Amino acid sequence: MNATSSTFFSALCDEYFYSSEWLTFTVCTYITFQTVFWSYNLFLLYIEYHDVPWIERYRIQKHRVKLRFQPDLVRQLRNGTLKHQLSLILTLPFLYHMLNYFVRVSVRSSIPSTSTIIWQLTIFILAEDFLFFWTHYLFHTRWLYKHIHKQHHIFKQPTGVVFVIADPWELLIQNQLAVWIAPIFFEEKHLFTISLWIFLRVYQTINAHSGYDLPYISPQYYFPWLLSGTLQHDYHHQHAKMNYGSFLTLWDRLMNTHRLHDLVIE
Repeated sequence: MNATSSTFFSALCDEYFYSSEWLTFTVCTYITFQTVFWSYNLFLLYIEYHDVPWIERYRIQKHRVKLRFQPDLVRQLRNGTLKHQLSLILTLPFLYHMLNYFVRVSVRSSIPSTSTIIWQLTIFILAEDFLFFWTHYLFHTRWLYKHIHKQHHIFKQPTGVVFVIADPWELLIQNQLAVWIAPIFFEEKHLFTISLWIFLRVYQTINAHSGYDLPYISPQYYFPWLLSGTLQHDYHHQHAKMNYGSFLTLWDRLMNTHRLHDLVIE
């Protein structure tokens, strides 16, 4: 390795791997993701193995046996979650570099105003929902479904961790590109806003895959016409069609692909 290459490599390491900003960003985003991921999924795991009557009332697919009685699916859930946890450790540190490609992420500056955070998160949601809908719609075309998306749809009865179990190309396009395309180009993006965005996106997708239409903790409970949620996505997994949106129902309503489960509360 010549002197020029050595200097470049050293500078790269200083900038992205040993700087305090890189470390702060990586630790904060990792903790945010894991806090939401495990708190919600451990709750779902508990009610999977402990039949709590007042919660079971809200289970959508009551006609199916619970996942704990399907060992093949349990094994795939366990193995898929383990792979995702390992990939998260390997890939999350590069998020800082990706988000700094055009405009630098603010780590040490003061937290933005509430209005700035709200309008940025609104743009993030609109952009993600648009890209998620249309890429998801394409994944349900015959060839892409057979060779890529079908792996995710082996779970006709979803649960929270199912969102990380998919073909690598699907994870790249829908869980990375669709999620981060708006923040990459945003000016004045702050670590606090990025962490909130991670919290919202992870919570939303776990909730959509939870299999329970629980009141109060789902945003759809408060805005049923506008927001997509568990009823829509559970229908999508059970029938492998309809309800391709992420946060919103707007594109599904426009494309006439919006359908709902009829949840019977016993």
